[in-house]
Amino acid sequence: MIIPLYATSTAQVATKLVELREDGGVTALGRVLTLIIQCQAGEIETSIQAANLASMEHPCRVVVLTAEDLDGPSSMDAQIRVGSDAGASEVVVLRLRGPAGRHHDAVATPLLLADAPVVVWWPDRRPPAPARDRLGALASRRITDASAAERALAESASRVPLLEELISGYSPGDSDLSWTRLTPWRAQLAAALEIPPCEAITSATVTGPESTASHLMATWLADRLGAPVRHQATDAPFVTAVEFHLSGGRRVLLDKELEESQAVLRITGQVDRVVTLSRRSRSEALAEELRHFEPDDAYGHLVTQALPAHLAALAGGGAVTGQAGPIAAAGDGR
Repeated sequence: MIIPLYATSTAQVATKLVELREDGGVTALGRVLTLIIQCQAGEIETSIQAANLASMEHPCRVVVLTAEDLDGPSSMDAQIRVGSDAGASEVVVLRLRGPAGRHHDAVATPLLLADAPVVVWWPDRRPPAPARDRLGALASRRITDASAAERALAESASRVPLLEELISGYSPGDSDLSWTRLTPWRAQLAAALEIPPCEAITSATVTGPESTASHLMATWLADRLGAPVRHQATDAPFVTAVEFHLSGGRRVLLDKELEESQAVLRITGQVDRVVTLSRRSRSEALAEELRHFEPDDAYGHLVTQALPAHLAALAGGGAVTGQAGPIAAAGDGR
């Protein structure tokens, strides 16, 4: 059910939510968080779809904010979505015009669930420093997606400015879906290195597009392995392979071969293995991020300590080498 409210206010929206709860049985009880989505008008429906799917695991109140015609008179139109149009959540869509479009934090605050964590998600344009953004300051967790910014830089061959922004704008509680989508890769690589005979890794190569995800993968491996890691750029839309060269002359290759849900694990002297390696949808990546309200320490270490070394190596035209450490199974992350 979709209920439109034109030329309305947050007080009227809040009152309508209470009426729906009392009259129709729609309830805020059981909601575990408030998810605020700040996006462009063209991203509203796809963002709500991802949030609705994620809400099946994390029932929440979703507040979607978009600004239009900031130079016009101040006004706000709203939609309240419940039932089949809202997954396991209740969705409030607020279209702000005029000066109100510059004060998303003041508009969102009256609609936050009491005593529940607040998460802010920017599905398209990320602020340079999410924690210092007025809306981000309301939240304990702030989720961005560098891949959206990459689409705006489609004609550029370099993603270095985006990587530098991840470093300079980071605060504990920040995370990016480009990192979250690497969780299945991290799990399979950790498992592959447990297959005997175990030998020291002398170097590694990450094959994939000139993207934030590829560079984060190379940075993480260099930091964990303490060995040189190179990025081999391709025209594929996602990371397609990771190869380890071992001290005994063997190699370990995890090759996705452009498959949607599988990869081939090739180890010198052993039979090839087919392993599960799914490409994560936006809703799946968002659902994983909503499982944790504490800061992602692994991501924090990556962008504040390991990534600067990676950028320095890129500037020097070489491979990056980090401090050796264990490759933990994915999902620990924190």
